[in-house]
Amino acid sequence: MTRHLILLGAAGLLALAGCRKDDLVECAPAPPPPTSALSFSTFSSNNSVPTQTFTLALDTTQTVTTAGGAALTFPANSLLLPTGGAATGRAQVRIREIYTVPDMVLANLPTDRVRRGDMLVSGGEFNIQVWQNATRLRLAPGQTVALQSPVPAAQDTTRQYVWKQPAAVLASDSAGWQWASAPRVQQLPGFYRAALPLDSIGWWNLDQFWHAYYGSTMVPVTIKTMPTAAGETRVYLRPVGYNGLMKLWPTTTAATSWLKNAPAGASMVAVVLQSLNGQLYYGTQRITVSSGLTISPVVSAVSEAEAVRLIRQL
Repeated sequence: MTRHLILLGAAGLLALAGCRKDDLVECAPAPPPPTSALSFSTFSSNNSVPTQTFTLALDTTQTVTTAGGAALTFPANSLLLPTGGAATGRAQVRIREIYTVPDMVLANLPTDRVRRGDMLVSGGEFNIQVWQNATRLRLAPGQTVALQSPVPAAQDTTRQYVWKQPAAVLASDSAGWQWASAPRVQQLPGFYRAALPLDSIGWWNLDQFWHAYYGSTMVPVTIKTMPTAAGETRVYLRPVGYNGLMKLWPTTTAATSWLKNAPAGASMVAVVLQSLNGQLYYGTQRITVSSGLTISPVVSAVSEAEAVRLIRQL
C-alpha cells in the first residue's frame, strides 16, 4: 500500500527525522528523485490526496473541518508526548481523506480485509496525525477524537464499522484492514459519526461488509500482465457500483500473473497500472467473475496526466 511504498522511498529522511514505523510521508516529504524514471511512490505522492494541516491549541477543545466536509473535534488537554507527559501549547494536525475508488487507486489504499481477502465497502478513509514540531503526539488513554464525515453518494444504509491499518502485518496482507475495537459508526442524515483513539495507527476506515456478495462462493481470478523486470506493477479489481477496491498479489517471481479470490457472479473492472523505464502503462477490462477466470487486459503507454485522468474515470 501507499504507506509502505512511501516509507521505502524516503527511508533515509525518516531516519533523520526520528520517525516511527507507522509515520507517513508527512513526517519528512522527499522531493521527486532527479531522474526521468517515475516510480510508483513518486506517482502516488504526486497525485494522491494532499495533506491538510490545521493548528490546534492544546488546552482548548477544538473542531477542524476538512476540504471534504469532515469535522474532527479534539478534546482539550488530551494529547501526550512520547514520554507520556502532557503536551502543551500548540500543535499541527495533518489529515488526509479518501472517499472514492479513484483516490484509493492513486493512493494505493484498497479496502481488502486483512488475512481474509474479503472486500470492504468504504464510507471514508482517514489518516490523522498530530505533530508538535518533529514530535508525533498521541491521545491519552480513554480519549478519542470525534469524527463526523460525509456519507459517499453511492453508499447505502448498511451498518458501518471502524477499521484500522495494523502496525505489523504479513507481507501479503500489507493492504489489509483490521476491525477496530471501537463502537459502531452512527449514521445520521448525510453523515457518519465515529470515535477514534489516535494511537500509533496511521489510517482509519469507516467500512461496511460487501453485503451483496458476503457469504457467496469465492473463486480465483487470475490477471496476466506484461513483464516489467526493472519496473513496477499494480493490479486491482474494482467492484461495479460499490465504493471498494481489491488488490491482487503476484503468484510468480516475474510478477506476470496476479491472483485474487472474488465472489462468483460479481461484476468488476480489472485495473492494471505499470511503470517500465519511466513509462507508464494503463489498461482496464470489465469482467463477470467466474471460476477459473483468467484475463490479460490490454495496456497502453500513457503520460502521468493521462493515467490520472483515466483512473479518475473508474
